[in-house]
Amino acid sequence: MHKKTLIAACLGALVLIVAVFASTRYVLAHSFASIEADEARQSLERVRQGLEMELHQLRAAAEDNGHWDAAFDFVTGHRPNFIAENFTRSGLDTMRVHVMWVGDNAGKTLVSISTRRAATGKLDELSSDLLNLIQKYALTAVPPDSTIAQVRLLRVADGVLAFSAARVLRSNYTGPSPGLLVFGHFFDQALIDRIEETSQSPVKLILLDAHGRAGADVGDTVARWLEDPPSDTLIQTNDGETRDSYLMLRDVEGRPVAVLANSVSHAALKLGRRTITWVVVALLAGFALLVCLLLTTMNRGWRTSAVARRQSIDQQRKFSRLARRDVLTGLPNRVYLQKLLPRLIKRAARDSSRMALLYIDLDHFKNVNDSLGHAAGDKLLTAVAHRLRAAVSAHDVVVRMGGDEFVVVANMLPNAQVVNSIADRIRRAMVVPLDLDGVSMFASPSIGISVYPQDGTDTEQLLKHADIALNHAKDRGRGNHQFYTPEMNARLRERFGLERALRQALERNELSIEYQPCFDLQTLRPVSLEALIRWRQADGSYIPPSRFIPIAEQSGLIVDIGDWVLRQVGLQLSEWQRQHVPLLPVSVNISVQQFEHVQLASVVSVLADELGIDASLLHFEITESAAMQNSQQHLGSLQALRNLGSRILIDDFGTGYSSLSYLKHLPIDTLKIDRAFVRDMAVDSNDAAIVRAIVGVAKSLGLQLVAEGIETAEQLECLRKLDCECGQGFYFSPPVSAESCRAMLWQLRGPPRAVGDTPKLRLLAPTT
Repeated sequence: MHKKTLIAACLGALVLIVAVFASTRYVLAHSFASIEADEARQSLERVRQGLEMELHQLRAAAEDNGHWDAAFDFVTGHRPNFIAENFTRSGLDTMRVHVMWVGDNAGKTLVSISTRRAATGKLDELSSDLLNLIQKYALTAVPPDSTIAQVRLLRVADGVLAFSAARVLRSNYTGPSPGLLVFGHFFDQALIDRIEETSQSPVKLILLDAHGRAGADVGDTVARWLEDPPSDTLIQTNDGETRDSYLMLRDVEGRPVAVLANSVSHAALKLGRRTITWVVVALLAGFALLVCLLLTTMNRGWRTSAVARRQSIDQQRKFSRLARRDVLTGLPNRVYLQKLLPRLIKRAARDSSRMALLYIDLDHFKNVNDSLGHAAGDKLLTAVAHRLRAAVSAHDVVVRMGGDEFVVVANMLPNAQVVNSIADRIRRAMVVPLDLDGVSMFASPSIGISVYPQDGTDTEQLLKHADIALNHAKDRGRGNHQFYTPEMNARLRERFGLERALRQALERNELSIEYQPCFDLQTLRPVSLEALIRWRQADGSYIPPSRFIPIAEQSGLIVDIGDWVLRQVGLQLSEWQRQHVPLLPVSVNISVQQFEHVQLASVVSVLADELGIDASLLHFEITESAAMQNSQQHLGSLQALRNLGSRILIDDFGTGYSSLSYLKHLPIDTLKIDRAFVRDMAVDSNDAAIVRAIVGVAKSLGLQLVAEGIETAEQLECLRKLDCECGQGFYFSPPVSAESCRAMLWQLRGPPRAVGDTPKLRLLAPTT
């Protein structure tokens, strides 16, 4: 009886498998074809994003170099050696710049540089045809009052040129702009290779002639599309091995100049059909084998206990659940997210909806573990997990990635704009103080956001771009949220390259020290020096401190650089002392990280003993904002330095917190008035009032004053009238080498200088 029932069931199952095979093969074949069409569209979008990333990098380079005080001075005729000092062949190659043009507002050419056909390591001038095109379109590409560079395409004799035009402005974006800076990059094979690497798919550049026709054979369908394109994209299904897609590029006047072609293989469809066939064949073979085994073992009582089977299933489910859950908070973990995201991405693609990843990091969470212990940190993480879960919708997913990092997956969004409100809601929920065992704790979050599909179409891209946006939020001061942009990726690559070069600079002795004297404003005699670090690469390229110091602080290199600067200054003082040169105190800029990583007073004491110099010759400058960070923690370190005889100076005063309470409690001696107030005080009553107030505060607290950035006699006279004691700036002397500084120090052996004497001339033209 059992045998007949089993045989009947087997025959019925066989008929069902055959029917399922036919229908499944038909349905899945159409599904694979749909997947291939989606992949072609996504592949073309990745090509577009790769091109935009290259153009963003060109625009960022034009903005960085156009909004530079030195460039402004060059265009206005005050720094004639600017180009030779800052733009070498290797430097332009590093920035991926083939063409550089600088001109005034009338279109007059000041600089014309090309690397396209120049010999290795050399520079050439632009051809007359290319120069005429740039002069024609550059001035109209960007408005006179714009601070944003614009990128446009040009058809040139041998291809396509992407150029970025930026108005020349000061680094604080003030003007009016005296001219324009243009960087250009030809569409060469190197650019196509980088787009291929970014998009992870093959890319081909097809150049078009002045009539929009392709120079190569592109097929009838593409040719008809080029004659009358309904849109700038075309996806063509071939009967062969590929599905081709095309992206049209237009020049500054909107005319087609080139096409980027991309191909997707039909391999997925063929593989799908073949896989379906083999799977069903394997099922049939397995079914036949199973029938044989059942028939031969039925009389032996081959059964599995229902209770044992149920227990085994429950145990497997429990292990699977534990593997996908965070033990501390109970939230899903990284493994769960990696499996869930592909399904959510497919659903968003099917429904044409948006999805966002909000990558969350708790600011300064390490301080909780260090000060209150890991048990308190675990309680804070658990409370944060509950708040995150309550702050988002029920269909959103909250994941703990590890440590103090969380990810919120907000799905089924109607548009990308609602993500702003979600991020604001999370931040408001998190900043409310938490009462844990009688201790009030705060959990301020930094949030990086990537949105599907514009920021990525797969799990890896979305997570990577959200993480990049998170790092940008931290760089912007923490406690905020930032959306990913392709420019962040380009700037991140540039930052990593500069960080790598900076590490090598320490090893290759590319760093040097210059000294800028500080003068008594009444006697015009130098009273101290400030040590300033300089970086000139082996090829002669000059990297300003404003570019590499922030990177050194973010990467932790600032500690090694600070130690190097301190030793170099000590060695220089020791050398001058052996030569019987009259010595002045030298102030060294220090970072907060030096306080946190080393006992700075001990280092200074040991260095002074080793080199045989007086520690009181070493003064230390710390910025106003840095002084306010953990001011109580730094109090002992600053006091220890003063106990050695050193003086403490607050740099850039007036641009930070400007709190009188910390001025009263911190062991400081001198305030340095930021150059932003000194620059316009002779013509701006507001700046003059601010300087007057700072002088009053310093006098009432018994602090010395130093004005930075003095460049004119009018500024000097204003500061004298306000009774400011000391100052430094280009009016007296720019930063100079140790040798020039030594010549100035020799002059201190003579009588005091007359008020009318010009110290600038005596310093820059030293006697030996």
